[in-house]
Amino acid sequence: MFDVIVIGSGYGGMSASALLGKAGFKVLTIESSTIIGGRAYSYINDEGYTCEYGAHSHRLREKGIANEVFKKLGDRIDFISESSDSKLIFKSKLYNRPNGPLGFLTTSMFSLWGRINLLIFLLNIKRSDPMNWYDKTLWEFYRTGLQNEEVENFLPFFGFTVMCPDPRKVSAGEVIKFLQRALAAGVGVGEPKNGSNQIFSKLKKHISKFGGQINLGEKVKEIMVEKGKVKGVITNKGKYESKKVVFAAPLPFLFETIDKKLFKEDFVKYSENIENSSSLTIDFILNKPVTSIRGSILGVDIPIWARFQSNNDTTFTPKGKYLTTWGIMLPWGFDGDLEEVEKAEKAMKDTISELFPKFFSHVLKEKKTLVPVMNGTVLTPKQSWINRPEIKCDTISGLYFVGDTVKGDGCSGDISFSSAMKVYDILSKEKK
Repeated sequence: MFDVIVIGSGYGGMSASALLGKAGFKVLTIESSTIIGGRAYSYINDEGYTCEYGAHSHRLREKGIANEVFKKLGDRIDFISESSDSKLIFKSKLYNRPNGPLGFLTTSMFSLWGRINLLIFLLNIKRSDPMNWYDKTLWEFYRTGLQNEEVENFLPFFGFTVMCPDPRKVSAGEVIKFLQRALAAGVGVGEPKNGSNQIFSKLKKHISKFGGQINLGEKVKEIMVEKGKVKGVITNKGKYESKKVVFAAPLPFLFETIDKKLFKEDFVKYSENIENSSSLTIDFILNKPVTSIRGSILGVDIPIWARFQSNNDTTFTPKGKYLTTWGIMLPWGFDGDLEEVEKAEKAMKDTISELFPKFFSHVLKEKKTLVPVMNGTVLTPKQSWINRPEIKCDTISGLYFVGDTVKGDGCSGDISFSSAMKVYDILSKEKK
């Protein structure tokens, strides 16, 4: 019998398993795939290329939520040295990404009056209480203050910081909370050495050190519940008893394993209607570097992001080859329409050609990945922090939720890391 069973091996599941192991729990992690990592998996193929499901960065580097998990484990994420040459795509040109208020005051993207208004907007963000704005959009927040066309055109950048660039869609509270943390931290995005491989290798090491078990290629068919209490799980390979189960997969998949009648109607309705984002990413293998940029690229008026991994970390490719990953968000509510994918790919490649005219003459190979679920939760007002489900289930004793669809802090992967720390805190207190 296990003390805790964790379903899922993404950022949240693996972090929860490692932390709970440290707390003295006997933990079993069950993953339906044959590789750990969930939507952040990473592996090295036979040709020596590091393959990742998308390209995953970590906000605020050493001061970010991801690294907090490792601090609790007595470890740390080894980040590539911070670069100061991150760029923004704005009106089909590359600009230096502003670094703090001074960067916005000196940027060449705007007129002097536009820069002044951007600073005023940032000051409004800095002094606002996120709790007053979680259920409002960034557009509504902007309309309450000074209104300036240049600021208005730049609003998608602030939304993109929490992976929802549409100012009429993203929660103002989520943007305000993140930007306040970023301004206080004074650091940007962190790229882990060896990518997600490092994250999961270290978490796996800690799980093993604390006696945890990871079962790959095993699918949970049922979470067993008797008289309102968790009893364990049944998989395609066996039955495991435990009084505590941590569901670390997106909530829309929960009802494949448990009767929805055991939950409150509001919880079921929320879980079944969670809006996620989708994207197309392309890994390009080049025969030579096309730029010396070490930082990331983010679009302002087009939802594109990019990394030049080989400029930072030569372990991503065999010697003499170079890797860069580009991604573009697909339309909201993407339903698998391949015409939309083709339009997005064309927009991405047209943008690349405009920015780097010789880029495609150096491409040896490209690997396209359609990502139906990029971020499990789009941070709209309805899906903002105040409205997401709690970590501890309020109808079934012994059931807990972890991942980017529940009430963790931050956005994207940070929600997963944060929720893992929260379940660790809850179960550690209950153990006492």
